[in-house]
Amino acid sequence: MTPPDLGAGPQALNEIRDWLSSRPGDRAVLATGCFDLLHAGHLCFLEQARELGDLLVVGVNSDLSVRHLKGPSRPIVGEHERATLVGALKCVDLVFLYDEPTADRQIRFLRPQVFATARASISAYPSEVASAAAVAAQVHAVERIAPYSTTRLVDTLRAHP
Repeated sequence: MTPPDLGAGPQALNEIRDWLSSRPGDRAVLATGCFDLLHAGHLCFLEQARELGDLLVVGVNSDLSVRHLKGPSRPIVGEHERATLVGALKCVDLVFLYDEPTADRQIRFLRPQVFATARASISAYPSEVASAAAVAAQVHAVERIAPYSTTRLVDTLRAHP
């Protein structure tokens, strides 16, 4: 079974779960994030996540959840464009959007073998770690690649009108 067509935009979780279950010998990795103003730090994170398994599924926070997490002036780039950009990366197999501030429901539904997250997110979002543990997913913390930061980029751009 081939992956659902990314050209149509983000995938439904049911399609992703069906595709993953059609590949029982493959190790599935789930990573999540806002990915606003996609930069080299995001690419490094996703490439490291992909190295942890055979398939990389990425959850992208919707505009609603980014506003909840980052404030009313974010995101800079809309959810469908962000999902399309993330999905275009060679290391990414499938992408989905989600509205919640955490990916607990998605982790429990997709049941990946690995949940890759930023080291800082381990303490910031303990419920995701608990959700991964509940489905026996290994949690892998990826170090932030300094000096890359979307917030820093946004602040720099706003300081130079």
